[in-house]
Amino acid sequence: MRIATIDVGTNSTRLLVADVVNEEVKQLFKTGRVTRLGRGVKRSGRLSREGIEETLKALREFKDLLENYSPDRVVVVTTEAARLAENSEEFLSRVRELGFEIELLPEREEAELVFRANLLHFKPSGKAMTIDLGGGSTEIVFGDVNGIELLRSLKFGVVFLYESFLKSDPPERGELLSMESFIEKELKPIRESIGNVGFEVYAVGGTITSVVAMEEKMKVYRPEIVHGYTVTREMVEKWYSRLSSIPSSERKKVVGLEEGRVDVIVPGLAFFKVFCRLFGVERLTVSELGLLYGLVLREVKK
Repeated sequence: MRIATIDVGTNSTRLLVADVVNEEVKQLFKTGRVTRLGRGVKRSGRLSREGIEETLKALREFKDLLENYSPDRVVVVTTEAARLAENSEEFLSRVRELGFEIELLPEREEAELVFRANLLHFKPSGKAMTIDLGGGSTEIVFGDVNGIELLRSLKFGVVFLYESFLKSDPPERGELLSMESFIEKELKPIRESIGNVGFEVYAVGGTITSVVAMEEKMKVYRPEIVHGYTVTREMVEKWYSRLSSIPSSERKKVVGLEEGRVDVIVPGLAFFKVFCRLFGVERLTVSELGLLYGLVLREVKK
């Protein structure tokens, strides 16, 4: 069976085409575009005209690409930005006009799909946590092969953090400290719930994959290197210190950093800096197995 999955997120829109044989997933093609569907949605309560048009443009491009692969099934989902927006039905209708059925994915299912995909792949011997840092929300799941013990969908992602805290370019120290304080406040209840048990961490999303791309100076993104890469706390703090101290015009010159992430990379790195310090985590395993992959596994089960 050949399955195509599309994730219309707050910051980016991504496509995966995969073949599934005997429940084994083989990636054929994967791509994404920074479309910013959720720009300003927390402030205005509405999806912006620009965000909608950029996202529809990407979906038209994906539709053309899919003609080369002839998938048996195409699954399109959208997440936090559309969950929040009062005009989401207008956007969903326009997606349907393109010929796509689109599903407004519940936050709990979004988190569970990512967690189960990573446990199935990495097979940790003990406890594990997945962190899916998105544009509009952050899903954190903790548990093991026997089940999920904690699931939180935090109502912020890198776009929200950027729009809420970073007004200067480069950010002022006070802006960074306020943002870090907010992240810590949001994460503390999770830290207290888990206690001091050890666990593996699988990190998903554009922030953490960008760390690998920058660390390895990738002019062309190489998922086979990124997936499974160990990002240390030291790397996170190094890149946070470096990128938060220079303007976006200089960040654009950093090899491995996608142009569409030059602004939101700073809040993304702030999140992982605070997370590592608060939870006492020294290393993160980077995973390419995000929601797109989880959706493929869901369709196989169906």
